[in-house]
Amino acid sequence: MKVVISDTNIFIDLLSVDLLDAFLELPIEVQTTDFVLMELNHEQLSIIESKIELNIIKVNSADENELEEITHLQRSKPNLSIEDFSVFYFAKKNDAVILTGDKAFRTFVEKKKMDVKGVLWVFDEIEKNAMIKSRELAESLEKLTRINPRLPKEECKKRITSWRK
Repeated sequence: MKVVISDTNIFIDLLSVDLLDAFLELPIEVQTTDFVLMELNHEQLSIIESKIELNIIKVNSADENELEEITHLQRSKPNLSIEDFSVFYFAKKNDAVILTGDKAFRTFVEKKKMDVKGVLWVFDEIEKNAMIKSRELAESLEKLTRINPRLPKEECKKRITSWRK
C-alpha cells in the first residue's frame, strides 16, 4: 500500500470542500506529523484528531534525535518551515509520497528526487476510484479554486470541464 505524508495545506483544502473522508477512503496509508497538527485551527484539528483516534491517519512524532535532524535540515533551507521539514524527514524515512500544495516545498522535494503530489492528485485519485460522482467532484474543485487561488487554473479548468460532461 502506498504511504503518503500530508502537509497542512492538503488537510485544509480537503476539509474546506468536505472531501477529507473520500481522501481517507483511498487505497493509501495517510500519515502526517505532529508539527503539521500544530498548524491546524481548533475545528480542523478536532476533525483530524477523530481520524487519528480511529487509526485512519497515522502521526509521525519526532524523538529528540529526529528533532535535531529536522532542525538541522531546516537551517539549510530557511525559506521552508519546520513543518515542511518534518514531512520531508518522515517521507524520506518511510519511503513515502509527500502531499503538499506549497510550491517552494514542492520544488525542494522534486530537486531531492522524491515523489511529491498535490491536492489535484487527490481529486484525480478520488475520481479514478469512482468514490464521488464526477459532477460533484467538479463542483468541489470549483469551490476550492475560489478558496485557494494558488491552484493551477488551467489544470483545474480541464478537470472541471471533463468532470461536468
